[in-house]
Amino acid sequence: MNFLTSTLAGCAFLASATLAFADPTGHYQVDGVNPDGTTYKAMVLVAKIGDTFSITYTMPNDAVVKGTAIGDDTVLSLGYSSAGDTGVALMYRDGDRWQGVWTYLGAKKLGTETWTE
Repeated sequence: MNFLTSTLAGCAFLASATLAFADPTGHYQVDGVNPDGTTYKAMVLVAKIGDTFSITYTMPNDAVVKGTAIGDDTVLSLGYSSAGDTGVALMYRDGDRWQGVWTYLGAKKLGTETWTE
């Protein structure tokens, strides 16, 4: 019984340690396609802030786009604003990268993004 209890406690500890570190926090390179088909590159920083994530995009011209996300290590739902535009994005983990779609409020087409570390 002692062996079983020790084994279960060890498994629970490892599982909780894995969950504690399993989040999208980090710096990523962004490859994106705008709804009009033009492409762009950027950097994005994802930082854990309480129960949410702070999202900070830095564009090649040093423009900054800030947002907030909710989610976990498999999916992120983002809201952001930039130069008077407001938008939403949905990102999902695909192996060692993140992929997703985004749009501006009131738009009828989607853009796409891929984040890689």
